[in-house]
Amino acid sequence: MRIIVDGDSNKVYRKGEKVTGRVSLVVEEEATVQSLKIVFAGNCITKTSRPFHVNGNGDPSSSRREFEEKIRLFNQEKEILTQCPLAAKKYSWTFEFTFPETTEPRYHRNAHGANYLKEPHPLPPSFQLKTNVPSGAAQISYFIQARLTFGKSTPVKRCRVLLPYQPTPQVDVPRHARCTSTVLYDQIWKSAKDVGGDSQRTVSRVFSKVSRQKASARIVPSILYPETIAPGQHIPISILLRNTRDGQIAERGECTIDSLSITISTYSTSMCGHSITEPEDVVSKHVTCIARTNMNKPAPFGKTIPLTSNFRLVNDAECVPTFKTYTITRRYALNIVLGVKYGKQHFTVRSTTPLEIVPRVPRDRAPPPEYDEDVEPLPLYVPREPSKEFAPDYESIFALSRTSSAAGSVVPSYEQSESYSSTARSSAASTPASEIEEPVFERDDVRRTAVRA
Repeated sequence: MRIIVDGDSNKVYRKGEKVTGRVSLVVEEEATVQSLKIVFAGNCITKTSRPFHVNGNGDPSSSRREFEEKIRLFNQEKEILTQCPLAAKKYSWTFEFTFPETTEPRYHRNAHGANYLKEPHPLPPSFQLKTNVPSGAAQISYFIQARLTFGKSTPVKRCRVLLPYQPTPQVDVPRHARCTSTVLYDQIWKSAKDVGGDSQRTVSRVFSKVSRQKASARIVPSILYPETIAPGQHIPISILLRNTRDGQIAERGECTIDSLSITISTYSTSMCGHSITEPEDVVSKHVTCIARTNMNKPAPFGKTIPLTSNFRLVNDAECVPTFKTYTITRRYALNIVLGVKYGKQHFTVRSTTPLEIVPRVPRDRAPPPEYDEDVEPLPLYVPREPSKEFAPDYESIFALSRTSSAAGSVVPSYEQSESYSSTARSSAASTPASEIEEPVFERDDVRRTAVRA
């Protein structure tokens, strides 16, 4: 038994798309089939384990309790055969299914834990993860399966084909990510002259009031970042520093950006939804995307300074869209650490914000590529004249001409065309006339006389 799905084997399906194909079955001996079904379904499976203690004693590493929960996101069946004999030959049946837009099951509020998603929702993407707990795993898969049953005493024969699935963006993803500005009031930085004690104030009396105002600073940082991003889309991150000395904004002066670190954190949650224990595994991963030091990048007060220029997510396993289904969730966080210098003093700006990764836009819906204006385009192609564009023809350079002679022979004579340049004449290879072998052709009447004789 074999399942053959039409189209590209690497195709990624989306909601509303059809899955067509056929099931082929080769029967070697006549047999009676109880049923043959084709199932189109989606599974959400979570597994984990916890230490098992007996009367408070026992080694946790030697005895563990296994937990597993399996949820059908949706289930569509097509029955092909029921209680019929099959002769020994090859059979084939076609099928057609459509990916639904949402899941099917509904669960009562009190049936599972508080974090358990109970209502139908958009289909999550294909997903597979192993947790740090022994036997811990989480999987979301979509498949076409054929089930062949001969009888109660005979095991059911199955074959399955997995279908990769990715959600479709709920809204049109713009070409440029929209940024949100957040003022980090909890990270307001004051220079040493503003935060100094009695000794600092004593030293300050030596200076005039004007000089103290020029030297002091009260810097309020603001971070501009995107809340939603798609794979392949630039992630713009900027910093804005304001000097609000004595309640007034000072536009003069600047800081220096010394270092930059950008990390994307991934949090995956897998739970089994047991009504009593509710075992839950959380897998976190932190990927440092940008790490720069000794930047010495000026940052004038009141001016937005971009920190990234071509920061994008690649399309691999790390770019799973943010989702939440019955027992599995996936979310991200954007962490920014910025080292700043004001004069000879250093301070650090830190920001952690949630980041939503939306599904990649399909190619048929993606906008045309955009090119940077700073890049000078290549000049347009202008065809040259044919005499200079194409190589000269051989016959136009060396032409053969027939000349008759008394002996009936043909002597090749080489004539150079006028288009052949003088440079080519001097460098062209030539053959001395004494080395040219002259072919001799006999006349027909002479050959006939020789044959009669």
